[in-house]
Amino acid sequence: MLLAETEPKVGKVFTDTNLRTEWARACAIIGLGKRELVEPKDGYARHRYNGLIVHDLRRSAIRNLVNAGVSERVAMRISGHKARAVFDRYHIPSTADVTAAMQRSGNSRIASRQASTAERCRISAKPGLAIAVSC
Repeated sequence: MLLAETEPKVGKVFTDTNLRTEWARACAIIGLGKRELVEPKDGYARHRYNGLIVHDLRRSAIRNLVNAGVSERVAMRISGHKARAVFDRYHIPSTADVTAAMQRSGNSRIASRQASTAERCRISAKPGLAIAVSC
């Protein structure tokens, strides 16, 4: 179903009583998920939804906060997480995050070695002569 073919809603689109249903409808309309009619067992037609869910946005928000340099404690306050274990389920580092951290760690170690070497060694240079390094 295309968005242009959908009747516009009047009033609130999402409320505390219909968030899941309306979210599924909206996502299906714009192609972020699919709704399938499930065979009614009790006489009521229901749809099964598979696609983007509201908690996917919460996970993305937490990831974006942490990647922006916001401390994890502040990100927990913003997201409403009280338990660290639950927050950790939402803050999932990607392979790129781990790779970048390892590169930063390696670069830091190299810079530290260079700084300590420079402190131990004396570098002297005279105009027209080669640079002399003594450690």
